[in-house]
Amino acid sequence: MDDTKSNEKEATALDLKQIKQIVALMAENDLSYFHFENQGSKVELRRGSDFQAAKELLKHLPVASAAAPVAMASAAPVAAAPAATAAAAPAAVAAEPAGPTINSPMVGTFYRSSAPGEKAFANIGDSVDENSNVCIIEAMKVMNEIKAEIRGTIARVLVEDGKPVQYGQPLFELKA
Repeated sequence: MDDTKSNEKEATALDLKQIKQIVALMAENDLSYFHFENQGSKVELRRGSDFQAAKELLKHLPVASAAAPVAMASAAPVAAAPAATAAAAPAAVAAEPAGPTINSPMVGTFYRSSAPGEKAFANIGDSVDENSNVCIIEAMKVMNEIKAEIRGTIARVLVEDGKPVQYGQPLFELKA
């Protein structure tokens, strides 16, 4: 009976050769997650980005101002919700850019220069055009140079150096 149990266990567990085959199949088919469970054996494989690092990045992303009043309203009594919304509205209006903006084409980390201590790509008062590099956004350890894509003069820098940005988030405000 002991032989039957050990043969059963060997039949349900994946050996190193099978795991290597699964990893190869995951790479060939661009899969990022594999999960297998059978009679007490469990195998879980992940490829690509470090999920913990992604979770950490998401914690530091700014929350959309429209979502904040909703969150407060659901946690607070109904009578307090209008006051919370009214208090949050002026802050959101003050942060809105008045002129055209250069927006982030991706999620990542915003850098004004190519390296710490180097000259910024674009400063307030600088004229930019469609081909001007204005910043770098780091996404998954790749440094992506971002072009202005429109003509104008930089009026405000809307993001702090080294801070996470979201897709479509305004980075620079141009003079109208």
